[in-house]
Amino acid sequence: MAAGRFEHLRGTQAPDEERAKRGILRSMVIWTPAFALLTVGAVYMMVDALGGNGGAWFGFSLFALIGLLSGFSALSAFRDWFSEPIDTTGQVARKWRKFDLLIFFRAHYVLVARRVFRVPRLMFDEMPEPGGWVYLNHYPHTNAVVSWRPLGEDERPRTEEEEEREAQEAERSRDIEDAWEQRRREREREATPTRERVDLPTFGESRDE
Repeated sequence: MAAGRFEHLRGTQAPDEERAKRGILRSMVIWTPAFALLTVGAVYMMVDALGGNGGAWFGFSLFALIGLLSGFSALSAFRDWFSEPIDTTGQVARKWRKFDLLIFFRAHYVLVARRVFRVPRLMFDEMPEPGGWVYLNHYPHTNAVVSWRPLGEDERPRTEEEEEREAQEAERSRDIEDAWEQRRREREREATPTRERVDLPTFGESRDE
C-alpha cells in the first residue's frame, strides 16, 4: 500500500539497494558476536555475584544493558535482511554528527518522521536543512536508506495545522456564500409586486347594495 502511495515520488535518484544491504550485513556481523559475548559475560557476572561477590552485580548490569542493546540491533538487521524497503515522507527535524566508537569515525544522522537515519556524508550534505521535506526509501527496522530525494512545495503532504486552516477557510467561504444567497432571495421577494385583492360582485346582486 505504501509503495503504491509514494510511487510517483521515485525515479530522481538511482536506488542503491546493494549499499543498503551491505550496511545491514555489516550490522549483523558486528552486533551478533557482540550480543553473544556480552551474554556470556553477563551470565558469568551473575554467577559470580550469586557466589558472594557483591561487586559483580555492577558488571552484570553493565553487560546485560549493553547486551540488550546489541541484541536489539542484531535482531533488527536480521529482520531487514528478509524484508522489503518501505517509503517515508516528512520534514527533516534534525541533522547532526557524532563520533561512532564502533566504526572509529564521525557518523552522520538525520531525524525524519520520528525515525533516525544514519546516512553517508555526501547524502547528509545534500539533504535539506531542518524544516525541508524529503522522501526516503529505506528498510523498516535498521532504517538503512536505499534512495531519497527532496520534495518540492507542491509535492509535500500538508501538515495538520495546514489542513485545519484550509478547512476553516473553506467553511468560512461556504458561510459567506450562504449569506449572499440568503440576501439575494430576500431582495427577490422584496422586488416581487404584491397583488391587490379585488372583490367582484356576485351575479344577480345590485351594485348599490
